[in-house]
Amino acid sequence: MKIDFAIIDTDKNEAEIKDILTTLGQLPILIDSITCPYYYLKLVKSHFKTQTQISCLIDFPLGISDSKSRLFFIEQAIKAGANAVDIVMPQNLATNRKYDKIREDIGSISEICKPASIEIRYILEYRVFDHHCLKKMCEILDQFQVKKVFPSTGYFLDNLADNLIASMFLHENSKEISVYCSGNAWIDKHFDIIEKTGLYGIRLFSINGLESYIKKIIEKQKNIG
Repeated sequence: MKIDFAIIDTDKNEAEIKDILTTLGQLPILIDSITCPYYYLKLVKSHFKTQTQISCLIDFPLGISDSKSRLFFIEQAIKAGANAVDIVMPQNLATNRKYDKIREDIGSISEICKPASIEIRYILEYRVFDHHCLKKMCEILDQFQVKKVFPSTGYFLDNLADNLIASMFLHENSKEISVYCSGNAWIDKHFDIIEKTGLYGIRLFSINGLESYIKKIIEKQKNIG
């Protein structure tokens, strides 16, 4: 599975972020992407100049900004060095079934990102949407060729089982979308359950959880070898 590490804490100072980034850089396995808010972006960019993808959180965690603000945030993220953006689905538009407005929003974002080769990834909050709405989101994301989706922000308490149910629903309703599990996971039992689903990737929010998962990967590789 692909590994994304997300820094979503808003209360860390620069020294704490540098410590996290130093730890990430010393891991025995290169993680696939690092996601963070705009105000940490330049620090992350300065530490990772390899093939690790750097994504910026947009309109996180509620997805309540207007379209012009979201486009401005994305433009600033690109200027700061992001090569991907993690955009929170506009929750009010989704819950009120304003799908045309969602299409307009994604279309405008695509016009900025695609010419600059910026990958667009979307974050949903599955507890806000019913299954009909989630299915419609899959159709719209497919229409705009958005390939990667996270079923939750991770900002709120998130039961792993519920997250996996939502993840599998998204996967089953769009074979084009690569879904990351973003539920709270930190021990081998959790990782075993996630790996059995066959999902595309996992998003981790803590260094301890990430180190535990990487340790498991290395042990598995040794056993195979």
